Amino acid sequence: MVTRRLAEALLRAATRRWPAEYRDELGREWSAELHVLTAQRQRLRMLRYAASLAASRPDGPLAGPRAVRGRAGRTAAALLLAPVAGVGIVLVSAVVMAVVVNGFLATTVSWSTRAQLPLLTVLTAALALLLARFAARWGRRSALAGPLRTALGVMLPVGVTAVLLEYVLNRGTQGLIRAAPGLVSWLTLLTLVLWGASALAGRGRVRAAWWFGVLGALVVADVSVVLTVVNAIPAGPQTVVDGLPQADTVDRISAPLWLFASWTDWSFGLPRPTPWELFLITDLVEVQPYLYLAVSPYALAYAVNAARSALPADAAPPAGLPA
Repeated sequence: MVTRRLAEALLRAATRRWPAEYRDELGREWSAELHVLTAQRQRLRMLRYAASLAASRPDGPLAGPRAVRGRAGRTAAALLLAPVAGVGIVLVSAVVMAVVVNGFLATTVSWSTRAQLPLLTVLTAALALLLARFAARWGRRSALAGPLRTALGVMLPVGVTAVLLEYVLNRGTQGLIRAAPGLVSWLTLLTLVLWGASALAGRGRVRAAWWFGVLGALVVADVSVVLTVVNAIPAGPQTVVDGLPQADTVDRISAPLWLFASWTDWSFGLPRPTPWELFLITDLVEVQPYLYLAVSPYALAYAVNAARSALPADAAPPAGLPA
C-alpha cells in the first residue's frame, strides 16, 4: 500500500532526528500506532500522524543536547532581536505619524501640530502590544531558568541597544551623558520590576505579576523621565533682566506628569507644566519615553510567560488570565 509505505518513510525520518538511545523505543511505539490506524483504514489520519512526527522538532527531556542547544539558540535570537524591533517600532511610528500629520491633517485642521505626539504614542503603543504577543510565545519556550536570569537576559540586550541608540541620536558622548541618569535608572529599575513579576508568576500568582509589572513599568518610566529633566534643566526661579528670563527652567511641582505630558503634549488642564515647559521637556527627552513604551510591554510579557512555562500543570493559572 503506497500510503502505508509513505507513512513508514516519514516515521523513519522522524526517528532519525532523535538520539540513538531512544530511536528503537520510539520507533516501536510509533509503528504500533501506525498499525492501529492502518487496521482502521484511516489513511488520511495515518499520513497526518506520520507527517506531524517528521515535521516536529525533538523536544523535552528525551531530546538530548541538540534540543537544548536549539532552545538556547532560539532564546538568544529572540532576546537579541527584540530590542532592535522595539527601536524599529519607534522609527516606523514616527514615519507614519509624519505622513499622517504633514500629508493629511496639516491641510485640513488647525490642531495638526498638537496631534503629533499623541498620534506617535498611539502608534507606538499599538505596535508594542503586537510585539508583546510574539514575546509571550517566545517566553513560553525560553531556555532561561529563574526570575533573575530571565530579567537580566531580557534587559542586557535592551541596555546595549538603548545606549547605542542614544549615542547615535546625540552624535557623541555629551548627549549620552546628559541622558545617562534617566537611562541608567530605567534599565536598573525595570530589571528589578521584571525580576519581581517573574518571581510572582513563577509562584502561580500570574494576575499579581501582571499588575506589578504594568504599574512598576509605568512608575519606572516616569521616574526615569523625571531624572533626565532634573539633571538637565534647572528648577528656577528664573532670573529676569530687563523683562527677559535669563535661563530656561521647569517647575518641579509637575514632575509626576512629565512622562505622560511627553506622550501627549498636554498638561491635563493643570497650570503646570506650562506650554513652554512642555516644549523644554519633550525637546530634552526626545525618544526616551517612546523607547520605554515600545520595550516595556514585550519585556514584561516575556518575563511573565517564561515563568509561567516553568509552572507544574496543577499550578497553572485559569485560562482566562492574560497570556
